[in-house]
Formats: sequence, C-alpha cells, structure tokens
Amino acid sequence: MKKNNQSWLARFFSHDITLLVLAFVLAFVAWFVISMSEESEDTKTITDIPILVELPDTAKEDGLELYGADDQKASVEVKGNRAILGSLTASDIQVTANQSSSMISVGSYTLSLSARQNSVKTNYTIIKEKLSPSTISVYVDKEKQQEFDIDNQITVNLNDSNHYASVALSKSKVLVSGPETHVNQIASVAVIDTITPKSQTTTVNEDLVFLDENGEKLYLPYVKTDIGTVEATITVLPISEVSLRVDTLNAPSDHPDIIIDPATVKIAGPQDALDSINDEDDNKVTIGSLDFSKIKNEGYKQKFDITLPKGCKVISGETTATAYIDMNSYYSTTVNAKITSKIDSSKYTVEFASGNIEVTVIGPEDQTDSISASDLTAVADFSGLLDDVKSGSAVSISVPVKVSLSEDYDNCWVFGSYTVTANVTKK
Repeated sequence: MKKNNQSWLARFFSHDITLLVLAFVLAFVAWFVISMSEESEDTKTITDIPILVELPDTAKEDGLELYGADDQKASVEVKGNRAILGSLTASDIQVTANQSSSMISVGSYTLSLSARQNSVKTNYTIIKEKLSPSTISVYVDKEKQQEFDIDNQITVNLNDSNHYASVALSKSKVLVSGPETHVNQIASVAVIDTITPKSQTTTVNEDLVFLDENGEKLYLPYVKTDIGTVEATITVLPISEVSLRVDTLNAPSDHPDIIIDPATVKIAGPQDALDSINDEDDNKVTIGSLDFSKIKNEGYKQKFDITLPKGCKVISGETTATAYIDMNSYYSTTVNAKITSKIDSSKYTVEFASGNIEVTVIGPEDQTDSISASDLTAVADFSGLLDDVKSGSAVSISVPVKVSLSEDYDNCWVFGSYTVTANVTKK
C-alpha cells in the first residue's frame, strides 16, 4: 500500500503541467494574503459625489435661490487598505463648496471645493490634490416663471407645387422657470428645423430653443421647461383653388351684384374634403350671409372670416374676405303700411298704439316711385308672447312686425326691423 501511494505521488509530481498549476495556485494565495495584510495599501477614485453648497440665510430671506449646484458631481482619489477601499462609496465622502457665505446678491460665483471623510470608515486618506473639479460655478438669483407660446419655425422641403405641408405641434405653450435675469432675456421659445417628409404624414420630436429679441439662440443652462420636447407632425396635403361666396337673407329675387374680394383663394386639405367642395358646391366655399334688411341705398361692404371644412387651410395668405355691393342705382322710399295681427281673435282682443307703421323700402328708382301701402303687408306676430296671460288680464307688449312686399317688386327689399306696441286682453 505504501508503495502504491509513493508511486501515485511520484506520478503526480512528475508532470510539468501539474507543477505549473500548483505553482500558480500557491502564488495567488500568497498574493491574496499579502494584499489583505495591514501593510498593503492602494488607491481608488470615488466618483459621483454630491457637492454641498449652502446659500446664506440673508440671501434666502431676500428671496434668492441657488442654481447649478445640483447638476454637478465631484470625484476624488483616496489611499488606504484595499479591504477598506473596496467598501467605500460616494456617501462616505463629503465635498463642500467654500466661501459660500459670499453669495448674498444676484450673480455668478466660482467657489473652491474641499473634501473630507463623512462616515465611520477612517482607515484611508483623501488625496486632496486629486479632487476634481477643484472649483464649482453657480448662479444666484430670484426664481421666475413665465409661459410662452411655442413659435413654430419648422421649414418643410417640398418639390411639388401641387401639395402643401402643414406642421402641427403637440403642445402650443411651454412654462419656463429659472433665474429671473436669464428668463428676462428670452423673447420667444421656438422649435427650429428643416424637414423633408418621406410620406404623407411624418412625426418627429423637436427640442425647444430659447431666442432673444434678435432671434439669436440663447444658452441658458439654469433655465428649465415643463416639457422637454414637442412632437411635430408634418402632413402633406393637396392644393385646390376655390371661389368664395355669401348667402343672402331678406333679399329680393333680383338683387344687386355682390362682389367678393378676394374672389378666390388657394386652400389645402384632405383629398376627400376638397372633392366634397367641388362635388357639392361647384368648388365654392360659403363664408357667411348678407342680411339685406341691414343694407341701405349707399355703398355697402361687410367683412367675413374665411371658414373652411375641417382639416382645410387657406395657404394663399388671406384670413378674411370683404363683400361689396354697388348701391349707386338704388333709391329709398318710405311707405305708411297698415298693421294686421297674427293672433287668435276668439281668445284675445287687440288694440295697437298706432294702426300703421312707416316702412323703408330700397330698390330701383322706377319701382320705389310707384310703390304704395297696398303693396306691403305688415303683420304683428303674437306667437309665443301671450302664453302666460291669464283670462281677464290685459297687457301692453312690444310685438315684432314682419313686413313683406308684393311679388311685383322683385327688385326691392324692406330695410330695417319693426315693432309695434299692442294692448292685449285675454277673453
């Protein structure tokens, strides 16, 4: 048995590879023991250490705040036992800004930094020359918040004159906050880019940019916004030229020509909306109504906002259009018309303060010269005005009077609105 053991050991130590592995293991054990001994020292860099900056109480009482300290971190090299160094973290070291008591007014300050131990772990040394950075720059000012409209300065490259690109932002306003002096430098907040869309709809995220009153970009690291970016959606739309028109109210069947300026505008919109305008309205867009009861025999014009179907936009620059009527060939006459009543005479008796009403009629000279009271119908309409009147009660009310012309006067219209006072008794 003894011979066999000796034979096995002899064979084990006779191999070169076995001896090499054994030597490596022994060397590693020796190195580990030595490195863990009290006399073994090393260095290590501790990073991401918060920098402590204290604003003086007098500055706080004046409403001042500190900017820039939270965004900066320090690093420092330490020396000591390897076992201790391996357990050190940023929380074990405190980095402090010196001369912070000088920060009592608005302005920029550069403060030197120092580092010290900040835990029960003491078996190491801070190498002060290896503190980075050695100084810190901060800013002191009052806090200001201001809301800005987001200025859309996105340029879209289109090589197609038959299409138009609209740009919609996901947000229209932004809240800016920071040092009052810096916020006051901002004239506008914008998104600025040049985009070549690759499809009908393209969406991109855009950074916000601060601009001064000259349109130059501002670098304001201490100023923050409540939103980081805005989403810009570029939609490529087909273009169409449409005519503008107005409807009429209380107009004669043969009324003066209505001239609209501009007569046409270029619009862009979804293809189905443009097709609908062309199919249903003969490529015309109605922008409002002209009430002839408000038009007298003098030069008349009325401005209208140009309203379009949903999703469409005027791209030729106009936002309003004006309707003109040439009244040079029209005259005015006054006719004393007899009032009749629209009322249930079996339930009510009616007496008018005046049985007649003077009505102004506008039209061509040959018709206004010949018109008479018999050509007008003036009806006092009591509908809905007497619902609360009790039997046996008498009331005095103002009643609207609707005036209409005989069909023979198809070039004339009634100017103005009319009422009459009536005494009504419910039977």
